Amino acid sequence: METIEHLRLLFDYDDWANRRTIATLRETTSDRSLQILAHVLITKQEYFDRLAGRDSTGFDFWPPLAIDDCEQLFRSTQEQYSRLLDGANDDLLDHTASYKTSEGILYENSYRELLTHVLFHSSIHRGNIVLKMREEGLKPPMIDYIVYLRETDNG
Repeated sequence: METIEHLRLLFDYDDWANRRTIATLRETTSDRSLQILAHVLITKQEYFDRLAGRDSTGFDFWPPLAIDDCEQLFRSTQEQYSRLLDGANDDLLDHTASYKTSEGILYENSYRELLTHVLFHSSIHRGNIVLKMREEGLKPPMIDYIVYLRETDNG
């Protein structure tokens, strides 16, 4: 499997896990978990913009969002990443993006590195959501990668 194909699979998993998380949070009152989900989705959008060289100086990665806003942001970012990956090949992954962080520091990273970061960042924070929900006595979504593979045609 080529790297781009593997990234498509991982972004499909990421979308699946985010959909499940959104559905679960619609049924609960975990404000902290909703705040973390909003951060995941806002960050995913901001990193898409960074691929195009966005200057993120002063950007707030933690604004409050309602669940409907999270779902809308999820749909728009999912569509953007799908279009990018559907039209991409492995050569695109070596392309370099220059961008500024929220602290105004200039960095350059390959698309491969930035896309991989987006996936890891989302997974880390979805794990935080699961933990927070358990601490609050709530039932978190089952979002393990292996479950995704078992429940979809990708496994």
